[in-house]
Amino acid sequence: MPLYQSDSILLEAHYFGDDAEYMRLTCAQVSVGNGAIVVQGIELRYLQGLRWTPDFLSFDASGDHHRYPVGRPALIGPDRAQFALL
Repeated sequence: MPLYQSDSILLEAHYFGDDAEYMRLTCAQVSVGNGAIVVQGIELRYLQGLRWTPDFLSFDASGDHHRYPVGRPALIGPDRAQFALL
């Protein structure tokens, strides 16, 4: 599972037309693999209050931009969330 050092993630939800919602959350690192993305060092209260399901999760690491289709997050620790890759 590749581990990336990133200071934030961006969650996106896209609807009909130009309607969209975005939320940027600070984090410590992101790992991608085994059908999921695990974000560590994230404040879970913001995810718990999320009233929409993200379509994409993106982040920047080492000068590269990464963007993945995801589903609703699962809270898996005191500062960890897991997003299923779609």
